[in-house]
Amino acid sequence: MHQKKKAKTGIFRLLEIAGKRKRLLSLSALLAIGHALMTLVPYVLVCDILKALTAPVLDKVLLQQDIFKAVIAVVLSYLLLYASGMASHVAAFNILYELRRQMAEKIGRLSLGFINKTNSGALKKIMSDDVERIENFIAHSIPDFIKGMILPLITLVYLFCIDWKLALASCIPLVLLAVFIPLMFNRKRMDLLTNYHRSLEDMNSGIVEFVRAMPVIKIFGHTAEKFDQYSGAVYRFRDMVIAWVRNSAPAYGIFISFISNATLPVLAAGLYLYFSGSSTLATFSLFLILGVGYIRPLFALSNLGSQISVINHGVKRLDEILFGREQESSGTEMPEGNFEVSFEDVYFGYQQETYTLIDVSFKMPAGSITALVGPSGSGKSTIAQLLSRFWDPQQGRVCIGGKDIRDIAPEVLMKHIAFVFQESFMFRESLYENIRMGMDKSKEQVLAAAKAAQCHDFIMQLEQGYQTRWGSDGLHLSGGEQQRIQLARAILKDAPILILDEATAFSDPENEHLIHKAFHELIRDKTVLIIAHRLSTIVASDQIIVMDKGMVQQTGQHQALLEQSALYARMWQAHTRAKEFAI
Repeated sequence: MHQKKKAKTGIFRLLEIAGKRKRLLSLSALLAIGHALMTLVPYVLVCDILKALTAPVLDKVLLQQDIFKAVIAVVLSYLLLYASGMASHVAAFNILYELRRQMAEKIGRLSLGFINKTNSGALKKIMSDDVERIENFIAHSIPDFIKGMILPLITLVYLFCIDWKLALASCIPLVLLAVFIPLMFNRKRMDLLTNYHRSLEDMNSGIVEFVRAMPVIKIFGHTAEKFDQYSGAVYRFRDMVIAWVRNSAPAYGIFISFISNATLPVLAAGLYLYFSGSSTLATFSLFLILGVGYIRPLFALSNLGSQISVINHGVKRLDEILFGREQESSGTEMPEGNFEVSFEDVYFGYQQETYTLIDVSFKMPAGSITALVGPSGSGKSTIAQLLSRFWDPQQGRVCIGGKDIRDIAPEVLMKHIAFVFQESFMFRESLYENIRMGMDKSKEQVLAAAKAAQCHDFIMQLEQGYQTRWGSDGLHLSGGEQQRIQLARAILKDAPILILDEATAFSDPENEHLIHKAFHELIRDKTVLIIAHRLSTIVASDQIIVMDKGMVQQTGQHQALLEQSALYARMWQAHTRAKEFAI
């Protein structure tokens, strides 16, 4: 089923997305057809009015009736257009909501590898800009497309019934447009369109990085032009748009010329037939109005074609997420009461050519504290990410209670693992909601977790307490205070397996002392994995694993490692010298 959906591209894929609200869109289409028919009625009545006005005897009653009918048709036309637009917009907003919900859920099931390859600017463009374009297509373009197809067809049929000679003259611009429109969609323009989307994603990503780097840029006195990732992306996008416009301008200019001068064939033929006595003034006037007017909806169709070519690429990117390969899982439960963690002959690499972890094997007994130490880039954080199943190893197994975590349902696995990472993330919500994180916990449990994490006191000193809002319009906390909020989340979750990745990295001595007090509450009866550069914080661990170049160099307790591992001894000496350093 998914394969079939994924195979559809272009307008067929857009219509498939739109088809999720078939009833509303079908109603919108019928109302749009009614609007097209009512739009034609006043022009037909104009012809009758002109005949009445040019008749030897003026029939005032018939004239008044025609005028009244024309007014009624105009009112009905606008009412049908409004109803069609309402139906299509309701359908579009429902589809927009459904797409964004599906994408948010899907991203949660994709591997971190996919998210890592897709920069934040690209994700923003896909989830915001591209989905908005789809909503615009469904809300506006589908009714316009139906009107643009039905109205010219009905108009031409009617014109051929009135005067086939003038109707043929009216078709001349249509024939010329059929010849030149394909020039607007050549292969080079399609390639430019692909590059346009890529450069737009790069620019969005550059903007995000530029905003994040603003403090550093200000400190060093740089301007936007000196921030290469941002300025380069902006200039590339500018050059891309210029190239696109230059490629499109000739064909588009010809197209506009035909639209603007569509009157000429009808005018020339009409004057000839009128003065030769083959046509009446009323018929000639009707063709000057309808024989040219039917092309206007075709102009809207040409714009629709341009829009479709733009959003097709966005739909492809959207489908990369919706049909992206999820992390496989048999969906079974966690082993009951057994939270021993083991890595068995694990090989893993972020890139296929090189391995970050090589033949890594160790065990973390249930209820024990295991510390990972080693030089930067030795694979410590990668081990934590594999245990969290942010990635899957290329070879070997990561097990909990003897069961491969790939055989455990992701939502079940996440319930049993808590994280405290080096970088804290805060939502633009109250501090209370930032701690609760959507968990089904009572207010008393939230407050107890905050007290255990040593953050209750500083929260209560704030004017609004736990209801203080984090974000640009509210509160900003220090790094250490944010980490204590993270600790409160982890304590509240009360998961049996805990991962601490540089959890005191941004803390001053006072905050670090408070965080360590919180650790004692957090790690009680847990299977704990700690990554720390400050070796003094992990000397009491049940076991310390020394990593070097992606491999386990030595395993043991602090005192034994000082004697058995030259690397650990050097790291400990460097750590103690750093503590004694003074100016």
